[in-house]
Amino acid sequence: MGSDNLFDDVNLSVAEEIITYAQLISKEGFTKGTWGNISVLHGEYIYITPSGQPYDKLSLEDICVLRKNGNVVYAKNKPSSESAMHIKIYESRNDVKAILHTHPIYSTIVSITLSSIPPIVEDAVMILGETLHVSEYALPGTVELAQNAVAALSNNHCVFLKNHGLVTVGENLQEAFVATQVAEKTAQIYIESLKLGNLSTIPHEHATKLREKYLQSYKQK
Repeated sequence: MGSDNLFDDVNLSVAEEIITYAQLISKEGFTKGTWGNISVLHGEYIYITPSGQPYDKLSLEDICVLRKNGNVVYAKNKPSSESAMHIKIYESRNDVKAILHTHPIYSTIVSITLSSIPPIVEDAVMILGETLHVSEYALPGTVELAQNAVAALSNNHCVFLKNHGLVTVGENLQEAFVATQVAEKTAQIYIESLKLGNLSTIPHEHATKLREKYLQSYKQK
């Protein structure tokens, strides 16, 4: 990245993929208007959506590029206000190359009312983790929120941001998107199950085996 026209150095395939998934999460109803953000770690650079722009209006030139330390390499407009959170997650997880931050309804309800979701369905345990945590509250866009998100995420593939929304991670955007779908479905299942009572959970030893099986074999396929 060193030409006179910085946009010429932007990896267009990465920018195109971000726009594709931005439109997809909007279509799925996982976010509204300009809320939420998406990023991809590509080599030494973080590609991330801009702040305050509707997903259906995004163009290739709108996707911002940062160095891993947060320094801006290319930005037509201001990068996402949650850039610090994306940077902190990439710093803490070598396996993560893509991050989706959305505001799905049931996941947001979980973030408001609960501290965690126990292991209740096999696909959630395998894809997301055994116990899914809600982070401590912090103001949006702050380093404190970023630190809280990383702490609650741990080695899982999703974290509910307190009174805020959902963050999912993956080796690529497809994996992060599937994690968003599964997290929202699991949040809905748990909320509806609480209404009925008599809730059963998957035993810890079984949940551990399911998660390991997914990470070590099923996921590789």
